[in-house]
Amino acid sequence: MKKIIYLFFFVIIFFLFQNKLVFSQIENSVIISVGDYPITRLDLLKEIKLIAILSNTEINQNNKEQIKGLAVKSLIKRNIKENEIKRRNIFKYNKKQLETLISSTSQKIGLDKNGLKMILENNNLSYEELIKRFETDLKWNYMIFQIYKNKISLNAAEIENKLQLRLENLESPNDKKINLIKEQIINSEKEKKLNMFSNMHFSNLERLIQINFL
Repeated sequence: MKKIIYLFFFVIIFFLFQNKLVFSQIENSVIISVGDYPITRLDLLKEIKLIAILSNTEINQNNKEQIKGLAVKSLIKRNIKENEIKRRNIFKYNKKQLETLISSTSQKIGLDKNGLKMILENNNLSYEELIKRFETDLKWNYMIFQIYKNKISLNAAEIENKLQLRLENLESPNDKKINLIKEQIINSEKEKKLNMFSNMHFSNLERLIQINFL
């Protein structure tokens, strides 16, 4: 009788272990390949949860496919960026901008930095992985600036026109205010140019890399 009981418990434990192993294999199964780099089902599930948290959105029947689509695009885009950054040996990024990203991301969902860490941990997500994502974007921005900085040309007449429009709504303008507004306009125009080059560079990479949905 004891042998039968031991055998019974052994069979239960064996099947529980097998079910856990099968579930783990399903979670870690590759669903997308970006060049030689895999994206797993687990990566997708984590990305869906992260998008929902950072956008303060509850996943339901109406939006789950949309969020899943955003998660797939996000994973592919980040994978392509990481590969390009690695290929070009880009390590630099703006540390102050990283702190700004962390702060603004926390504030968007009504939390501080520690609150952001806690909500990620409660959802089995890694705060360190989020920081790594921010670093990837900042390294990419640094890389784009280094590649295209000599191609950024600004239209002086257009800047002057925008400056005059801003000054029309400004009471008691002085040299300090005028110079500050002009600097803001120039920085904004540079940002637009860099975004254009960033999108162009990414599109060129995307065309060259083979993306397979498995």
